[in-house]
Amino acid sequence: MRQFRNLGAAVTVATLFAVGCAAGEENAAGEAIVVFGPYREAEADRLVESLEEYAENAGVVIRYTGSTDFVTDLHRRIGSADAPDVALIPQPGLVAQLVDDGSIFPLNEATARQLVDNYDADVLEVAEFDGVDYAVPFRRTMKSVVWFRRDVFEAEGWALPTSLDELEALSATIAASERGITPWCFALSAGEATGWAATDWVEDLVVRRQGPEFYDEWTAGTVEFADPAVEEAFVEFSDLVLQPGRVAGGIVDVVSKRVDRAWEPLLKSEPGCAMYRQADFAIGWMPNGTDAGPEESLDWFVLPGVAGDEPPLVIGGDEIVQFDNRPEVNGLMAFLASSQAGAPWARSGGFLSAKSSISEDEYPDVERGFITALATSTVQVFDASDQMRPDIGSGLLWTEITKWVGGAISYSELAETIDTARREEALT
Repeated sequence: MRQFRNLGAAVTVATLFAVGCAAGEENAAGEAIVVFGPYREAEADRLVESLEEYAENAGVVIRYTGSTDFVTDLHRRIGSADAPDVALIPQPGLVAQLVDDGSIFPLNEATARQLVDNYDADVLEVAEFDGVDYAVPFRRTMKSVVWFRRDVFEAEGWALPTSLDELEALSATIAASERGITPWCFALSAGEATGWAATDWVEDLVVRRQGPEFYDEWTAGTVEFADPAVEEAFVEFSDLVLQPGRVAGGIVDVVSKRVDRAWEPLLKSEPGCAMYRQADFAIGWMPNGTDAGPEESLDWFVLPGVAGDEPPLVIGGDEIVQFDNRPEVNGLMAFLASSQAGAPWARSGGFLSAKSSISEDEYPDVERGFITALATSTVQVFDASDQMRPDIGSGLLWTEITKWVGGAISYSELAETIDTARREEALT
């Protein structure tokens, strides 16, 4: 699933910015525009900064609240006194649910025109339901990224893998080396969203081993978790990353360490791991000024495919929907669909816009590499768990995969729990 997922304790944190009015004033219509989303800490700051100029020019107050338990909190807020006007949603499955139950408004004509002007047609497919536009694609993420210590690889003579089998052989070599480091950094803890980082790993392996058609059938529930091919992906993930000597800190750290801190052993002067599979946005979790590329000690490669073929890319993204259609809310939505929205964040790094109208020249060097990879890839699939109904993909699956990683349940128990829930869901 997606990016900086709900970290820390199960609380919310509010960030208020009021530009164009005195701090704390209401806008001309008498209400602030309330924006709700999963971004917290540095990501929340970047979002707020990217909206400041619009707020000042429009003369409105915009209040952003980021939640550590986004899906649950959003459902609780809908229809209540603290309902948001606008929400940034990482799960297309949740957007579909909100459309079905009539919780969100269709986009108005001005916003829809901005979509046509600023997005490629394939990106807009996730925003449309029965021919009606309901969402503004805001952020996209490239999940199939492996960060690595280039300086360590060069010092040890380790070659970049071109297939999954070579990746396994490399991991075994690193684990047995006299360097004394593990192949992988990995962590799961993300508050109520603990588990999403493991689903990302499995999704990458399923689409590589079985192909995009099988992946789509698994996502839709036509293929069950009990299918041997799905189980093989879980086993491969466990063998590659979770076995003793394969991951920094061992399983105890994997389960207990914050997901946005998993990179820390990678960047130590004497690193604790050589590789870290995490999406493009992970560089936004790292210290300000962290550079990555062929001339840096930190670099990245795409998780390889099966036999040197072009590897599929698992992608994700956040969509913006509206729960109110007041004029000032419509105005904000039209801005968010424009070429100006997101550009300041793109320039500061750690963010890839879903818009084709934002030039790659707007991005720092490392993000340009991701933009190029996305533009040239011929096989892309959207994050499977994010497409599932949120009670499964953003709830039960996270819980069960965390238990499985920690050794509390077997794979057959995980599969039975998830498959039973999906069968029952299909009957409703």
